[in-house]
Amino acid sequence: MSAPMTDVYAPGTLQEAVDRILRVPDRHRTFAKDAAFAAETWAIGPALLEALLDHGLPHRGEGEQRCFERTDLHNISTYLNLPSPYFQALTRKAQAMDEVARKGERHLHELELRASCADPGHPGECAFTPVPGLGEHSEPGSLRESSPGVFTVRAQLPSNTHVLDEDRSDLLSLVADWELYVLPDGVIEDEGFSRETRLANCLIPTRLLLREAELRGIRARHGAGLLVAPPFTTLHHWVEFELDGAWVPADPVLLTAFSRWGMTDAAEWPYNRSVAGIVWHLLTWPPEVFFPVVRDHGGQAPLHISAH
Repeated sequence: MSAPMTDVYAPGTLQEAVDRILRVPDRHRTFAKDAAFAAETWAIGPALLEALLDHGLPHRGEGEQRCFERTDLHNISTYLNLPSPYFQALTRKAQAMDEVARKGERHLHELELRASCADPGHPGECAFTPVPGLGEHSEPGSLRESSPGVFTVRAQLPSNTHVLDEDRSDLLSLVADWELYVLPDGVIEDEGFSRETRLANCLIPTRLLLREAELRGIRARHGAGLLVAPPFTTLHHWVEFELDGAWVPADPVLLTAFSRWGMTDAAEWPYNRSVAGIVWHLLTWPPEVFFPVVRDHGGQAPLHISAH
């Protein structure tokens, strides 16, 4: 069964896809998602799921009662380039980044942010407050609250074809071969795990690069904000270097992932090229993995962000 599935779904093999997730220790799995979730959210249909089980996909239970780890399904789906909404959105982000750079002009994005109550137990009505950067780094006067918890704003992102110099490129090469990966909670900030497995989210390599930049005397800062492209926009972390009085964002792990997934041309988008056309800086040095963009009574409000 696995050979035909490999031919249809995988740029590599199903065994490689499973072996990759098995780098994560089983103790970090919660096994809370069923086969319907695998099919509906991650485009892993019944036949492919059975093939993955044949290759050792971790699970609990049997038959219709089988349950899986959420991040395993996510990472296998992405590795196999399956047409999940997430993968399609990533493809559009890569295409938007390339399009902006080719046009050589700033690109305007209309964003809508819909915040939910941070804590139903708080006194009184919700009091939604966006982080200052949302207004400071947007088109002047564009930030508006159209209804409680619903904000609209216009973000302008530059067209930046900057390839970083030798010193900064050498720094970025430390993580350029790491694979972008959605980590389970137990290792979400574990640099040792990422060093050992070469699997990383956007936060861990950012922190590593900032620490190494300081040791090398390279002026850098932690950029956090949004990875922007229609239809959906997501939280993101990256490193920024000061060059000629401006901050230039870089994200070698993201660019390597785009290339590996066939979304960009590696020759056009090497790991040491700026990602200024796709990231929108809102905060500097955020302490949290999932930093707030909108607060409610001081707590982080759950947020859905769409882009046009």
